[in-house]
Amino acid sequence: MVTLLGNLLPVRKPELAEARKLYLERHANSRYWVDFEDSSFYRMDVVDVYYVGAFGVMGWVSASDYDRSQPDPLADSMTEIIQHMNTDHKDALIMIARTFAHIDSTEATMTAVDRLGFHVRLKTAYRMRGTRIAFSREVSNPAETRKMLVEMVQQAHSQAQ
Repeated sequence: MVTLLGNLLPVRKPELAEARKLYLERHANSRYWVDFEDSSFYRMDVVDVYYVGAFGVMGWVSASDYDRSQPDPLADSMTEIIQHMNTDHKDALIMIARTFAHIDSTEATMTAVDRLGFHVRLKTAYRMRGTRIAFSREVSNPAETRKMLVEMVQQAHSQAQ
């Protein structure tokens, strides 16, 4: 979870067309009401960021670090990667979890993926639990992600023998 603190300001006239275009790319159904008189575009000048991860991972991020940050390169393809892994490679996820997270499970479901790794929900003999599994190197696109996951399965196979 991220809390952004800052000043909310109307988008300036010269930037309105671009803001509208970007908004409609993400929210296509809004085209029916985006131009109503009571609709406006605002931008936030971020002053501070407070991040809350999981299990005590939290803290402040400077506004300058936030401004320099970039979206994860897998953000637009994450849904397809997750769907593919959960539909076609459930056994591979179980094997990867056993080898890299040291968790034996009977079911595994990928719940998130990013350039540094992925989260899985695992059904063990005792309970459901989640864990994060890191990639050995950063990936930057779906093809690299696929290659990384294949390498992880191959490594898991070789360690199981």
